[in-house]
Amino acid sequence: MLTAILFVCGVTVLFCGCKTTKVSYPLVTGTIEDIFPADTAPANVLEAINTAARFQQHNILNDTVNDIAVISLDEVDDTSTEGYGIVVVKDSTSTTFPNIRNVRQPVARYDKETGNLWLTSCAMGGSGVQVEWLYQLRFKEDNTAYIAAVVNPYDVQQALCQRIGYNIDGQKISLYDGERLIGTATNTVTNMGGFDADHPLWIGELLFYDISKEDPYPIIVPGVKFTTGLVLTYDDMPMVTGRLTISEDGKISIHEVETLLRPYEGSFLDDDNKEPNLNISYRLNDGKYNVEIGIFRLTTFDDGIGTMVDEGLDFTATDPAGNPIGGLITLHNDTAVVTFTRSTWGLLENGSKFVYTRAK
Repeated sequence: MLTAILFVCGVTVLFCGCKTTKVSYPLVTGTIEDIFPADTAPANVLEAINTAARFQQHNILNDTVNDIAVISLDEVDDTSTEGYGIVVVKDSTSTTFPNIRNVRQPVARYDKETGNLWLTSCAMGGSGVQVEWLYQLRFKEDNTAYIAAVVNPYDVQQALCQRIGYNIDGQKISLYDGERLIGTATNTVTNMGGFDADHPLWIGELLFYDISKEDPYPIIVPGVKFTTGLVLTYDDMPMVTGRLTISEDGKISIHEVETLLRPYEGSFLDDDNKEPNLNISYRLNDGKYNVEIGIFRLTTFDDGIGTMVDEGLDFTATDPAGNPIGGLITLHNDTAVVTFTRSTWGLLENGSKFVYTRAK
């Protein structure tokens, strides 16, 4: 797939906090390549699962409080199930779902208040590709499970992508959430023909779920489409999310749509002792960041204030001598690099770099 092959290649994505009033809100469309209806396991896999006397399996969910388990099948009678087969167990009653895929580490969570068992599984996977199905399962009075709804990833990505506004200026595309500038992508790839002015935003083949809350939150990372038809996605494009609800007749609605503007936010482990020594949190009152930087066996800066600039997150803190010290934090995937550029402290020279990895 093109997005997998061209993932990140040759495109720089810059985020800035500047203001602009030039905003357009066209209909944004996209697609997921090779999208298909709910999975159907191959005939030989179905037969093997339905007639097997012995399973090789591992737990996806083991909810001892509610006596519910979700199990994926790896092999049946020493034969691979080709990534299919989920078993749901409630109060020792088992229900087998041979058509649900169990590849790419499915995730499940049971909500006792609503009676919903949420399950995500892989619809498409590969290098730079992650698209998930969302299943809503419930239980009958006899404790057998049934699928109440299956959410099509195409419908979800359409609803989320349409929230984003954009403006194109030559080889630069600016993305907006309402009137708020959330990112600027600059095309540096030759022979791409510029951005597709009619339909520039694309799914990017990244759609997954946070099911830790009462309702699931789908998360996508958009890509951009060029006039040549090629699509590029990037690790550092903004993520878009929203609360998803399913009505009794199976229709989905998405509420509280927002753009996740803060890829720098989080806790990062230092490379020396794998302890959380870089912590970045967003300040709602002024749009800046609280930055705490720990340097193994040297010192800690716990009063840092960060501001987003084109190059990354610029921070200023106080050194152990009571003087200002500052520098730049850059982020690539889950690796953050802290570079000190404004130091007068004798134990920390300008140009000193420290590497941190995002805590999982």
